[in-house]
Amino acid sequence: MVLRVGVVCSVAAVNVDDYLTTTQLLDCQGRATHTLTLLLDGRVRVRTGAREVVIDPRDRSLQPPSVTLAVGEYGHDQVVQLACDMAGGGDR
Repeated sequence: MVLRVGVVCSVAAVNVDDYLTTTQLLDCQGRATHTLTLLLDGRVRVRTGAREVVIDPRDRSLQPPSVTLAVGEYGHDQVVQLACDMAGGGDR
């Protein structure tokens, strides 16, 4: 690539989230209660409404650690297990 003085180069912004594996958990009314996204580093991001948590399936830890993921029909441990299964580390 050759850059000339006075020429502005632009790169289109790419939203990586558009290319990551994502799944939604639905309640009995068909509404999404949780959105799970497998991140590039193997962790899973879980969004519930305005909250966002990242689960590390290697040790089942959450960041931030004090958040409870129970919403609707899904209990906290069930969501953690589903995130670990999604990442391929749900053998526990």
